[in-house]
Amino acid sequence: MAIEMQLRSVVGANPSTVDLVTAEIRRAVLTGALAPGANFSIRDLATQLGVSHIPIREALRRLESQGLVILRQARSASVAPLSSSDLQAIYRLRYVIELPLAGASAGRRDEQQLARLDELLELSRHADPDIAWQGHYDFHAALVHPAANEWDDRVLQTLWTAAERYTHLVFDPTQISEAERARRYETHRVLRDAALVEDPETMVQELRRHLRANEERILEQITALEQH
Repeated sequence: MAIEMQLRSVVGANPSTVDLVTAEIRRAVLTGALAPGANFSIRDLATQLGVSHIPIREALRRLESQGLVILRQARSASVAPLSSSDLQAIYRLRYVIELPLAGASAGRRDEQQLARLDELLELSRHADPDIAWQGHYDFHAALVHPAANEWDDRVLQTLWTAAERYTHLVFDPTQISEAERARRYETHRVLRDAALVEDPETMVQELRRHLRANEERILEQITALEQH
């Protein structure tokens, strides 16, 4: 499969080559530039990105662990397909891990952490879609702190990354009306308010409601795609 114009060259950049390659392939998968189920060769990726096969293989191994790609025995890979069962599994694990951590974190933040939560809430409605999306991601990460440890973070980051490509199908970050931007802000403001009070039950309830609404909207979209 030809992948010209889908990936941007990373030659001459400063961070590690593997990190750059991972970030660029991940971006292409999450935005749909590399579509679900698409097959591609390591040679094609290496040529377009201007690097050797070694960082490509390492990047693909990282992305495979995140559930974004599937490595083949030969020198090829494919983008992991989207499925309703996959989506439900991701959210099932989020409910088990994310909810109790958010509840345990409620009302336990210092002034600096509270200020950061407010900052991320504002960034989540930024006009720049990349900034808004990162703000949204970091906001959800902040909700589980300070209760989360390093292993919690590792597992949740994998789940959030896996969920992100599904979320893009319904919550397109590049096409947001002001009304939709306000709606999204309000749903996250409710979570921010719950995070300020030492009331784990309310925090868990509000976050479950938030995640469930997202899962149902995404599942509706995925089910429709599976039927075609």
